[in-house]
Amino acid sequence: MGIRRGISVSQTKERQVLLLSVHMPYTEVEKVYEELRGLRTSKSAVQRRVQAVGKTLRTTDQEIPASTVSRTGKGHLTADATMVYFRGEGWKEVKVGAHYDVDEKRKAHNIRYAGTVGRREALGQKLYECAGQPSLEQTEGMAFVSDAAPWLEEMQQMHFPRSTLIVDFFHASEYLWDVARTFYGEGRPQSQRWAYTKVRALQEGDQRGIRRSLAQMSPKTPDQKESLKKACRYFINHGHKMDYPRYEAMGFHIGSGIAEAACKHVIQSRFKRAGMRWSHEGAENLLQLRTLYLNRQWNHLGQFQMN
Repeated sequence: MGIRRGISVSQTKERQVLLLSVHMPYTEVEKVYEELRGLRTSKSAVQRRVQAVGKTLRTTDQEIPASTVSRTGKGHLTADATMVYFRGEGWKEVKVGAHYDVDEKRKAHNIRYAGTVGRREALGQKLYECAGQPSLEQTEGMAFVSDAAPWLEEMQQMHFPRSTLIVDFFHASEYLWDVARTFYGEGRPQSQRWAYTKVRALQEGDQRGIRRSLAQMSPKTPDQKESLKKACRYFINHGHKMDYPRYEAMGFHIGSGIAEAACKHVIQSRFKRAGMRWSHEGAENLLQLRTLYLNRQWNHLGQFQMN
């Protein structure tokens, strides 16, 4: 069942302008569509169709079939948030997550995305569905990689409770580099030697040695006290999720680079261009179309009948 005609546009034209809209601003869609097809449309007409279809995708009870891509390897989950400008509110979080597989060489493939302008809990549900709604037993063989933000760990406990929770190695490393900077100076040889030594210890799983070293340091300035306090607290609270040699031996990723890439690829490249201002509903509706396309499910768009 195809999408019914609306606003005097053909089914073909509608699908084309929707596809262009997931990649570029509505004003560019108007121009590019005319250049490609020799037919005219308008920014307002394009925007109305995007919003209508996106709202239907968001509110319909009809389930979109899972991706037909064969899922192989170690299942991973990751998520993060990035800032987008909203009219009347300023910069606000947009949440994005990814489910992907990692092969025996720890290369990521079969990446699928979930995103929302709404509450963090909504992203958890979307990511759970994106991962194929795994059973409790199935989550045991998965990894959840994050920067240890509380909302991400709550998501992991709610939807993927038996997955291996891994603190992003590079995020943990930043705490050590910050201590090195405040104690020994930005970019100075002693600072780099200290940081490289501690990061190597982190990679080797020597949590006890890192905490002992931090505990022996004597801060003299407010910056030193603050960076040391943050690092000590972080490693005390999350050190048990930094057993990187074991995680790598299990075939897991230890970095959340996929989450950072998702922020850029899914959100920033479309929603964070110069001069863009969004409403919550406008961004959410377009985001549904964008993730549908990025998840290789665009061919299912025709199953939604529009008013």
